[in-house]
Amino acid sequence: MIELFDQKKNCCSCTACMNICPKQAITMESDIDGFTYPEIDKNFCIECGLCKKVCAFQNIPISKSEPIATYVAINKDKDILSSSASGGIFGALASLVFEKKGVVFGCAYNDNMDPEHICVDNLVDIKKIQGSKYVQSNIKNAYREVKENLKVGYWVLFTGTPCQIAGLKSYLGKDYDKLITADIICHGVPSGDFFKGYINYLERKLKGKIIDFKFRDKSHGWGLRGKVIYIKKGKILQKTILPVTSYYYNYFLKGDIYRESCYECKYACGSREGDFTIGDYWGVDKAHPEVDVKKGVSVLLINSKKGIMLLSELSKYLDLTKSTFEQAREENSQLNRPTSKSCRREKILETWIKGGYKAIADEYYKLNRKQIILSKSKMLIPYSMKRFLKRILLTRT
Repeated sequence: MIELFDQKKNCCSCTACMNICPKQAITMESDIDGFTYPEIDKNFCIECGLCKKVCAFQNIPISKSEPIATYVAINKDKDILSSSASGGIFGALASLVFEKKGVVFGCAYNDNMDPEHICVDNLVDIKKIQGSKYVQSNIKNAYREVKENLKVGYWVLFTGTPCQIAGLKSYLGKDYDKLITADIICHGVPSGDFFKGYINYLERKLKGKIIDFKFRDKSHGWGLRGKVIYIKKGKILQKTILPVTSYYYNYFLKGDIYRESCYECKYACGSREGDFTIGDYWGVDKAHPEVDVKKGVSVLLINSKKGIMLLSELSKYLDLTKSTFEQAREENSQLNRPTSKSCRREKILETWIKGGYKAIADEYYKLNRKQIILSKSKMLIPYSMKRFLKRILLTRT
């Protein structure tokens, strides 16, 4: 039988092998830690070897090139900007493709709050895909759907992690003029199962049904503050989530719960897989103090000739400020190297395996009680007072 990988660190779960299998003999199954890996059903496998050949993560080396151009980007549409995690580049790319009567693929929550790639063809449904989702998306049959749309002549925008973009390109086997790809600056992905446990924990705590989780809510400005939206007794309610008050969010930011392959990701560098790379422009206040960052700002890397050709059209939707890759990578560590494997990872996953989300929550909130109380206290201080105190401290220094 064909062996798809010899170690778990050699599989990123892009699902290219599953999508290309002519006999649908491959399924993605969760391991004990909750991460999905491909499994071959020997009753259907004809050992054609396509699944081995299509694996970009193992077989295709990165190009060693760097972005052609780098920009600070902010969407001109205030509504799209406010609903985006940072500067709204994804919304601009989607608008461009819809103008061309095309379709867009990206990550959305389904009715059970499971993250999965879907296809949308209008600006109303695009809201399902907007916003950061710090969890691995299930690609399902999206690669096949992309190919079907391209074959009939539609423009297609596909967004995802660099390994998902690499998987798509390898699956397609050739470039298409009407295919636009955009990879995100990815720090690593926790498992869908671990995320689902956190959602179950929140539903139990809030005594309601969660219908959305925004890791990056801009109600109080651009930053890392999140928000959970849920239904309780027929009413739609919402609650602010600070990273320190969420065991899932905190573990994510510290790199404690990613899949094995993320810690050795070959795509965490300047050589990018998409025509465009999008993400937060951390450190923009130092690199470009002239830019207003209050409502969010993104870094836009252009990595291909196709990207350069589309730039003039994209500029209709974005305010662009010329930058450099050296400036952009200064405080965006994933443009330099992958996240280091946490010494806490095995202990956290062991606790989760033995006791589920309840054991994880009990342990986390016991250890971080003081920090949580302090963070909640800071929330009570009005924003205007915080700015006043900051000005005083700056003048004294």
